[in-house]
Amino acid sequence: MKIIIECECGNKIEMEAPPKKYLQMRDNLETKYFRYADAEYDEEGKIKEILITCDKCHNHIALGLD
Repeated sequence: MKIIIECECGNKIEMEAPPKKYLQMRDNLETKYFRYADAEYDEEGKIKEILITCDKCHNHIALGLD
């Protein structure tokens, strides 16, 4: 499976994990000037939303996980 994140400024990362394996997203993001900036949790403590920031232009996006 492959995850691709691309900012409007041209910064881009492609993360690929072997089938049925674990991918450490935070460490991979930092290799290409992206950053896992913050997370929001629901009442049960599950992640509801994550914030990813581009270190090159400081644009960001919140990804909902509900």
